[in-house]
Amino acid sequence: MKLKEIVGIIEAFAPLAGQAEYDNSGLLYGDLEGEIKGILITLDTNPEVVSEAIARGCNLIVEHHPTVFTPLRSIDLSLPAHRALCTAIANEIAVYSAHTSVDFAPGGLNDALAARLGLTEIAPIDPSDPASGRIGTVSETTIQAFARHVADVLGDRHVASVGDPCRPVRRVALINGGGGGDVGALFAARKAGADIFVTSELKYHIVRLAKDSDYGIICFGHYDSEIGFVDLMADVLIRNGVSVPILKSERCLNPYND
Repeated sequence: MKLKEIVGIIEAFAPLAGQAEYDNSGLLYGDLEGEIKGILITLDTNPEVVSEAIARGCNLIVEHHPTVFTPLRSIDLSLPAHRALCTAIANEIAVYSAHTSVDFAPGGLNDALAARLGLTEIAPIDPSDPASGRIGTVSETTIQAFARHVADVLGDRHVASVGDPCRPVRRVALINGGGGGDVGALFAARKAGADIFVTSELKYHIVRLAKDSDYGIICFGHYDSEIGFVDLMADVLIRNGVSVPILKSERCLNPYND
């Protein structure tokens, strides 16, 4: 199966036009006319993951986080990401990044995470902006109880919350991964009627703002909220008739826990 056929399947599900403005989703390296023998799906590409692709006979890595995120001015082999990319190129392993294009696609990673956490009536936080995260409804609970639920579902030992633990929760807004760096996302969630905002990598000033504004937030781990990308992309490729082996990385471990 040619690389261009697999890229076509991925981009039919998650068009590059849907990625965030700052992002670098798409084909980082590879010959579109090249034959693919096996696909390794991973959250991150590091030297261990490239070695795994070689050992398992995969010549395409589909990653979530782009190995090349900003323009490169030089190649520094002391940096693991640069070393991984050079090893992939030397071994003729194509690398495709499916990042925010998959996060915000209909049925993509935000929708999958919302469903996994039990949300119903799932919709974009901002109906005019499909790339705004998701909001949905849960059976009435509390901040404390929903934080425990998030921890249990994701297997995340480090979930934290802000706000009155006993506050009732019915509407939940979320962004998978590092959605906590932009105060605008917090305001958008509150404006949309969410009782709590659930995301990762919340900056201190946003946590302080939520606390002082008497608003509820839950912070989960970036890895824990996005490792579902591996299963999601495997399912997309299988559903669409990809005929080569599709493997899930066993070497991309949680940098905090593993």
